Amino acid sequence: MLVQNTKSVEKPSFLPRDTDITSKLGSQKKQKTDASARRLERRRLHEQQVQKEAQWVLQHFTKHFNAVKAESKAELESAYRIRHEVFCEEIKIFEGNDTRLERDHYDDYAEQCLIQHNRSGDYAGSVRLIMPENENQILPIEKQGLQFIDNKSVLPSRFNRNEVAEVSRILIPKVFRRRKLDLADCAANTGINVELYDENDIRCFPFIAVGLYMACTAMFKNRGKKHIYFMADPRLGKSMQVVGLTMTQIGEEFEYVGRRVPYYIDFEHFLDNLKPSFECMLNQFLRTID
Repeated sequence: MLVQNTKSVEKPSFLPRDTDITSKLGSQKKQKTDASARRLERRRLHEQQVQKEAQWVLQHFTKHFNAVKAESKAELESAYRIRHEVFCEEIKIFEGNDTRLERDHYDDYAEQCLIQHNRSGDYAGSVRLIMPENENQILPIEKQGLQFIDNKSVLPSRFNRNEVAEVSRILIPKVFRRRKLDLADCAANTGINVELYDENDIRCFPFIAVGLYMACTAMFKNRGKKHIYFMADPRLGKSMQVVGLTMTQIGEEFEYVGRRVPYYIDFEHFLDNLKPSFECMLNQFLRTID
């Protein structure tokens, strides 16, 4: 009678044991989980800090800056000059001209708005609001981005012409995109007197874009616009959503004078969901912008 030897054969000592492999895999998995948790926590703390900073700035922004509807020749030229400085001289996506004013045919049925520093009177940002009144006046998104819109239910052609509008040429001069002002550089290249800016003024710089959006909101509200479009740099769109401005992406990213994403804003829904801190800024701008 044969007796089967049931004694297990031991692995050579130079081979890892099954328990060692299992332990190592478990350790690696735990390390990945811990690293992922740390990243999520850092992101959460960063967004919490952004929200906290935004809360302070939105409550104090209008003490340092105000919104101006460009009506006079000097105000309009200030808006066109900012556009030329950024588009033609800095990033060079359009050809410059001797007047140093950047304009196109959309300005024939658009309004311009500026963010102005209260103490110095310097203009810290500009934005164009394109507001057609008839079918012959089209939006830039209809010419450059229509084929990239996936959500056909919000095409501009589906709404009354005098209810649609587009945010365009939203720009901040280079000096106001910095976290601090350089005395020598400002004196030599911008004509800005940095002595007229204090720490709280500079603390508001990252939220000048928010101020421009709220200026647009005030003007759209005054003019009864209901459907707003925007072709934005994806980074700008995301940053606005982080601080709480809601926009709906309606298509994929595409190239048009840089990377662009098409956004749509249901204006009534936007106003209904506006955070109290934004309402504070909006109400102030509604009192100052006709």
